[in-house]
Amino acid sequence: MVHILMLHGNGGGRTRFLPFLNLLREKEPVPFRVHLPELPGFDGRPLPETADGWAPFIQALQAEVAPLADAQWVVYGHGIGGSLLLEWAARGWALPGHSGWQPQQVLLHGIIGASLEHRFFPKLMRPRLIRTAMQALIAWPPMRPVWEKRLFLQPASIPEHVRKQFFSDYARCAAFPVFFDLITPNWYRQVQEQLKAEAFSFLWGSKERVVASKYLELWQKDFPNATFEIVQGWDHFPMLEDPNGFYEKLTAYILHEQA
Repeated sequence: MVHILMLHGNGGGRTRFLPFLNLLREKEPVPFRVHLPELPGFDGRPLPETADGWAPFIQALQAEVAPLADAQWVVYGHGIGGSLLLEWAARGWALPGHSGWQPQQVLLHGIIGASLEHRFFPKLMRPRLIRTAMQALIAWPPMRPVWEKRLFLQPASIPEHVRKQFFSDYARCAAFPVFFDLITPNWYRQVQEQLKAEAFSFLWGSKERVVASKYLELWQKDFPNATFEIVQGWDHFPMLEDPNGFYEKLTAYILHEQA
C-alpha cells in the first residue's frame, strides 16, 4: 500500500481535502491511504510558545511519517504546503531514526517560491500589522462574497458549509502570519540551489490567480529536471471547485507511480 501525505495551504485546514476524502470513500477502492498531518497553528491548534522557524512544522510531518517509514510514500503540497515540502526536501527528508528516507514522488501544486520577487502580495504582507488585518478581513463574514469572487471561479459550485468552514479556518489559524517570515526570496534561493536537480512534479491551473500560471516559467527554469502540467480550467482551489477532476488527477498520479 502507498501512503499519501497531503498538505494544505496557508490559512487552511483539513476542510480543503474533505471533498477528496469523501470521493475516496464513495468510489472504487484504491490501494493507498491518505494522511493529513496535524500541523501546529492550523485548525485551531496553537503554535508552540518556543516555535523556531520551520522546526515545529517539519516535526509534525516527521511524526506522521515515522511510524510507517518503511512504506512507500507520495507527498502532495498545495500552496505553502508545497513550500513546506521544499524545506523538508532541502533538509534531506530528515526523519529521526530512519536514515535515507525519501518519498517516491513529490507533487507540488500552485506553490509559493519562485515568484516571490515579482508578486505584489508578498511585499504587501511584510509588516506584521498588515498580516493581522488581512487575516481578520478574510475571516470576517461580511467580506465573504468579495473573497469568494477573488478566490473561486465558481463559488456556487462549492457547498455552502464548505465555503463557510473555508473562511472560518482563517480565523483559527495562528500560523497564518508566520509563513510570510519563512517563505522569502532568500529562503527560496537557498532551497532552489540545493534542489535544482530534483525531478519533482509540478501542477498548475491554467486559470490560477493566487500564484498565476504566468510565473510557471520561473519554476521551469529553476527546476529543469522536473515535470510540469497545466490543468485546463483550474484555479487555485480545484479540490473544492472541481472535486471530481481533482480526484481523477491526483489518483492518476498516485496509481501511475505504483505501476
